[in-house]
Amino acid sequence: MSAPARRHLHVDPFSGASGDMWLGLAADLGADPGLLVSLPERLGLTAVEVSVGRARRAGLEAGRVEVAVRGEPSGTARRRGDVFEILDRAALPARAARWAARAFDLLFEAEGRIHGLPPGEVHLHEAAADDALVDIAGTALALDALGIESVSCGIPVPLGGGEVRSAHGTLPAPAPAAAALLEGVPVSGGPVARELVTPTGAAILRAVASRFGAAPPMRLERAGAGAGAFDDPERPNVLRGLLGVPLGAAGERALSVLSCAVDDMPPSDLPPLIDRLLAEGARDAFVQPIVMKKGRPGFLVTVLAEPQREEALAERLLADSTTLGVRVHRESRIEWARDTVSVPTPWGPVRVKRAIDSGGRIRRGMPEFEDVRAIADREGLSLDEVRRAARDAFSRQNGGAEEGGASRAPGDEPEEKR
Repeated sequence: MSAPARRHLHVDPFSGASGDMWLGLAADLGADPGLLVSLPERLGLTAVEVSVGRARRAGLEAGRVEVAVRGEPSGTARRRGDVFEILDRAALPARAARWAARAFDLLFEAEGRIHGLPPGEVHLHEAAADDALVDIAGTALALDALGIESVSCGIPVPLGGGEVRSAHGTLPAPAPAAAALLEGVPVSGGPVARELVTPTGAAILRAVASRFGAAPPMRLERAGAGAGAFDDPERPNVLRGLLGVPLGAAGERALSVLSCAVDDMPPSDLPPLIDRLLAEGARDAFVQPIVMKKGRPGFLVTVLAEPQREEALAERLLADSTTLGVRVHRESRIEWARDTVSVPTPWGPVRVKRAIDSGGRIRRGMPEFEDVRAIADREGLSLDEVRRAARDAFSRQNGGAEEGGASRAPGDEPEEKR
């Protein structure tokens, strides 16, 4: 048994992005229509109906998802607590729930900055209407169901032009919330005089995309497109997406290695830097003492990351260390799958990280140190005593794998670890 393939989605918003375009793209890439059709019921939105079909935009075939709301008043507004109560009701899978929550957090933060209010006091109008709730939650649910773990976006993102109508009157495109959400993203004006990126589309993009630029190396599985409502005969109004598996994802991982050398940074600042890099999504981060030019002592900071995270991590290194430049190169790593199981000990359960080879055999297990330390502190035991008990329990469960043997994993899929 090998680790399940990790899927990557690269989106090309050459005609912008909106909520319905995201939904249409997910449907065109193979998401189960039933997930989207049944979503309003999960959200408790009884006046909403979702239909999944096809549409042509400037002669290009694309997926089309329409969200119809019966009798929704135009002045509908919701606070952050209202929105998250609805999302909680849907009991979305963990990754989908994170993406949806992130999108709405970004929306409330953007509107709060625009109106000078804390996010908790903001009332969202169009962006928290029933159809927008389905757009965001539905996109998150569908991308998760497709097994997509990472998303990148082509640049520049075209903003369009002209004017948009909102609850605050007629405004120039892009709407203020969309502009705020896209801060830091390479964008361009035009090429048409209409709104191309909506606040909902921008919020989804910022919530799921970890990299902006060219598509990463991957084995392409499927190309798709999601249609927007407007049909421009001169420019297909679609959001295009490329779905694939990053090269080396099945047993061989493509990694970005970022590094910088510093000789003017207080050593006490290095542990918080490592913590922030790991929180930013680094697979690993470590520091080595080195001797720099003129014999000065210094430190080499090295970060291992998925290629999609290298830009964000480079920015973190530049912001939180004294370096003025970050070196980046790509490596490949052959690895075994890993997962975590719980084993019983006389003092309570201990998590054990299992190593599983490409043939699906459990090769060894390592008790999680934090669990071992917690029991040792609570029971007044040595770390070694707790660790040996956990290893013995693991060995009994897995046919002697801890002693160097190998046993077959009983049908459970290992989760991806660093």
